[in-house]
Amino acid sequence: MTNQKDQSNREGNTTTPVKKRAKLTREEIFEKKVNMAKERGARVIKINSPLGSIMFNVLRQFDQAYANFKGRLGEPGGISYEEGAELMEKAREITMEFSELTKELSKKVDFRYYTPEELKAVKAPQGEVRT
Repeated sequence: MTNQKDQSNREGNTTTPVKKRAKLTREEIFEKKVNMAKERGARVIKINSPLGSIMFNVLRQFDQAYANFKGRLGEPGGISYEEGAELMEKAREITMEFSELTKELSKKVDFRYYTPEELKAVKAPQGEVRT
């Protein structure tokens, strides 16, 4: 029943009331961010550029979509293993390309870029272990 209401609201039907969230105060937002930073696996990053802010927002959404993707992989009505493998290969390629771009940009401005160890493992040919 809830799904039908949600869908009708998204389609512009105003007959079903929409629950509005109370707007959080600055203090509540800050407290929420501090608590999220304490969670296992959390990363805190200071964004220094407008493009970095955009990329961070895309990355955050990718991470959330990926978590849902894993849960639906191989499930009936979900994502097939073949399609999943294609999507993940594309994601790996984009990640490696972005790493190379960052390396090139860093070289131009004399900034030391460290290729993440996890990415070195992805780049290594099958069977080869990089150190």
